[in-house]
Amino acid sequence: MRAFHATRTRRTRDGRQDLPGLRGVRALRTGVRRGGGLVLTLTIDLTERFVDAADDWAEARLEDRETALETKAEQALLEIEYLVSGRTEADFEVDAETDELNYTPSDAVATLLSEQAADTGLDEATVLRLHVDLFSDAFSDDDDDRPPNAPPT
Repeated sequence: MRAFHATRTRRTRDGRQDLPGLRGVRALRTGVRRGGGLVLTLTIDLTERFVDAADDWAEARLEDRETALETKAEQALLEIEYLVSGRTEADFEVDAETDELNYTPSDAVATLLSEQAADTGLDEATVLRLHVDLFSDAFSDDDDDRPPNAPPT
């Protein structure tokens, strides 16, 4: 999802005038983050843990692998988006052949990823991969399994 804003005529950007021939062109919001540089889309490799969770999901629901990967990615990203920004949508694509996830974070999530990347010395994509991996088992049927030493209900 891209946000477009109207261009501002007669305004200088970095000392340059807007070109008069581009008056109808809209500028793309680039998403420059504090201290983290330009972040439009993050691409991460899905971990073995995530792929195993998606395979279990597919087997339990008789879905194909691609659908299960998309479902698990959506679950994980929606959890992250909702916890950080309160949003209930996420813009992403999953490439099932290469097990890659392309994700365009909201401003709040991008800011959080940049801050955590700066704090840890990791890049934003690695921090995102850790968060996605954390939520890979969300909504699994294993939630009903009780430990053997749990008291009866």
